[in-house]
Amino acid sequence: VALELAEAERDAVSAGVGARTRQFIRGVLSAVPQAALTGDPVHRLPGTASFTFTGTSGEAVLLELERRGVISSSGSACAAGSDEASHVLVACGVMPEIAQTSVRFTFGRVPLAVDAPAQLASLVAAAVSAVSGS
Repeated sequence: VALELAEAERDAVSAGVGARTRQFIRGVLSAVPQAALTGDPVHRLPGTASFTFTGTSGEAVLLELERRGVISSSGSACAAGSDEASHVLVACGVMPEIAQTSVRFTFGRVPLAVDAPAQLASLVAAAVSAVSGS
C-alpha cells in the first residue's frame, strides 16, 4: 500500500521539487557572478543543484552557509566527506582546482522556511560574498 501511494504521488512531488530547484538555480546564477552550475541544466535529478564558485573554497562556503542556517555538502555525493576534488566533476571536465569550489544542494519533498528558493539563493550569495571578500 505504501509503495502504491508513493508511486501515485511521485510525479506531482517530483514536479514540485524540480520547480523549486530550477527557481533556486536561476536565483543563484543571477545573484552570484562566479557561480557555475555543474551537470546538465535540463536532464538532472529534480531536487539536486551543484555549483562551483570560482575564487572560493567549497569548504569555506559550506561553513559560511552552515553559520547562516543552510546545510549543504561539497562536491558530488560520491566524494562527500573528502577534501579531494570530486572525481565525478573532474571526469566531467571540471578542472580539479575549480571542482574543489563546488557545493551541492538537495531539496526534499517538504519545503521548509529556508527552502524558499529566493531566500536560499540570497543566503548563498551572501555566503559566497563573505568567503570571497567581494
